[in-house]
Amino acid sequence: MSPQPTAAEHGQATNFAVTLMEHLVVPTFVLDAEQRVLIWNQACERLTGIPAREVIGTRDHWRAFYDSPRPCLADLVARNDWSLIDKLYTTHDEPNTPAHGVHAENWCSMPRRNKQLYLVVDAGPVFDDSGKLIAVVETLRDNTENKLIQIKVSEQASLLQHHYDEHEREAKMARRILNHQIRTDLIRQAGIQYTVMPATHFSGDLILAARSPDGRLHALLADATGHGLAAAVSALPVVQEFYRLVEQNESLPGIIESINFVLATSLPAGRFVAAGLVSLDEASHSGEVWVGGIPGVQMLDDAGHIVRRFESRNLPLGVTRDAEGIKTFERFTWAEPTRLVMLSDGVVEATGPTGEAFGEARLAGSLAIRRGDDLVAHLRAALTAHLDTVPAHDDISILVIDCPV
Repeated sequence: MSPQPTAAEHGQATNFAVTLMEHLVVPTFVLDAEQRVLIWNQACERLTGIPAREVIGTRDHWRAFYDSPRPCLADLVARNDWSLIDKLYTTHDEPNTPAHGVHAENWCSMPRRNKQLYLVVDAGPVFDDSGKLIAVVETLRDNTENKLIQIKVSEQASLLQHHYDEHEREAKMARRILNHQIRTDLIRQAGIQYTVMPATHFSGDLILAARSPDGRLHALLADATGHGLAAAVSALPVVQEFYRLVEQNESLPGIIESINFVLATSLPAGRFVAAGLVSLDEASHSGEVWVGGIPGVQMLDDAGHIVRRFESRNLPLGVTRDAEGIKTFERFTWAEPTRLVMLSDGVVEATGPTGEAFGEARLAGSLAIRRGDDLVAHLRAALTAHLDTVPAHDDISILVIDCPV
């Protein structure tokens, strides 16, 4: 059995512990069971600006942190009274086991230093062998810089959220305006099949269809520069002009020339609209195709094989006012059931997880289904499978026109 320490040895150990605590680099003070200051170390002097001689033996330690009397965390531990902790500290642990110490954080006014500091505080009790409280140790850490950064980040996050919410409100309004301009009733009456898969909230791709008073079917696929709201706005002038000209029984060349003039005079430099336009006279089994800047329009037979391709032979709309760059179109006829397929370049350029584009070969394979099947749904499914989880980098549009006999 080891011998018990003598009173002198115990006193030496106590003095050593006090000396050690006084020289700790962590700001620390110690209260006795009556909440009087026993130790106020040098780091605590530097933090608070108050020398130990002013607070040792007093209950005035609050003066280092606040402008008026109020308990510190060590006082709550000494009293074992937690009724005020929610009011006194903005952040704190629940003191379920105060014998293991309690953590709290708060802004302190620091009157002697004449500045506010955000202090991280830990306080724990010290008991004698009989379980009686003899002291409470409180350590402090200046976390002001981190707290200010946190506040700034929070403010910036709040500001970004405000801008995002405002953007979403404006985006919803813009979508309603854009959707209102597109006559879905006329598209339904035209009997076409189509789909638009936007890369963002807004699509710069546009599909329009309407029948003129003389019975001809006119269908347009437009792909404005870029994607998103700017691209959608660029395509907007096309809408009303298309409907107006179709209603006036305008010819395909007249529609193209008029839309090109509107875009060339309204769009800023560098903005244009690639497009394809089909005019169909079902009664005479004949039609006209104009292509400017989008992939070639495909003509499919009853089994889905490509029998003809109308390549782009014109500048995109809005590039120039000169009609010479947009005047080329092709006529065609059909004697057997036929389909025309128009695509935006987002289809063949759609890139999957491996970096491989959808491409012309995969497109041709996806088109090879019989005329009675839903070609748009089939092609959309093929694109979705190819993209897998990768978002499309450009808008994707598909337009299918049936040419019956």
